[in-house]
Order: sequence, then structure tokens, then C-alpha cells
Amino acid sequence: MTTITVTEGVSIITFANIPYDSESEFICSIFSAAARENVVIDMISKAPVSAESTSIGFTFNDSDMPKILKVSNEVKPVKPPMINSGNVKFIIKSAEMVDGVGFAENVFKALAAAKANPILITTALDEISVVVRESDSTDFEAELKKVF
Repeated sequence: MTTITVTEGVSIITFANIPYDSESEFICSIFSAAARENVVIDMISKAPVSAESTSIGFTFNDSDMPKILKVSNEVKPVKPPMINSGNVKFIIKSAEMVDGVGFAENVFKALAAAKANPILITTALDEISVVVRESDSTDFEAELKKVF
């Protein structure tokens, strides 16, 4: 059985150009500052190191935007972070994903059919989480229901 959970009001912040030699310290400072501000961090995505730098992004609730801006000012990134708000997160969860094949293919079929571009994707053993723009969410949800 596949379950689809929808969460509205999702923001994403991405810190880019994090120097590789101080990556762990900088990322720790972000999460420490967010914890002090009582910001719930959800999906986390880190890019592979490229040219001695990397980026990290995560989702949080739109209502925590003032707190995240405070966090960003506190950690003093090399470059201002990119922030994208007013999105919708879908969690597509199924035990079928553990041993089955084609689960991710079906999620991307739904994205393609809805003409929805994913803003952020993370996975776990039995789920795929996808963030899309609010304007794409209705069509994506309808396509997911067709596929699953």
C-alpha cells in the first residue's frame, strides 16, 4: 500500500559555496543556530563537493522565515542563501520501495505528466519526498493518484 502525505507552506533555504575545508563546522553552525531559534528542519540535501566547495539546503515551515533570516545573519555565509517559499511537500511512502523496482520511475512519471519540476527531492528506505511549487501541486497530486 502506498500513502501520499501533502504538506503546504514549505520553504527551502540553500547555502552555496561552502568551503570544503570548513564544511562540517559551517553546517553545524547552521543547525545549531536553527535549533536555538526553535526551527524544525525537515528535508536536508547536501551537494557533492565540487571545486573545493559544496552547498546544503533544507526545508522548514514558511512561518519560520523570520527565524531563518536571523540564522542566516548569524552564520555569515560566504554568499547570501537562496530562499524559496510557498511550496508543497509530498511524501510518497510504500513498503514496495524497499525491495521493488520502478517506484522512483512512477514518481517521475507523475512529475512529468503534471509538468511539475521538483525543487527538492530526498529519499529514505521506504519513501520519496518531493517539494514542488504550489502552482504545480494540484496537478502533481492528481498524477500521483493515477500512478499509485
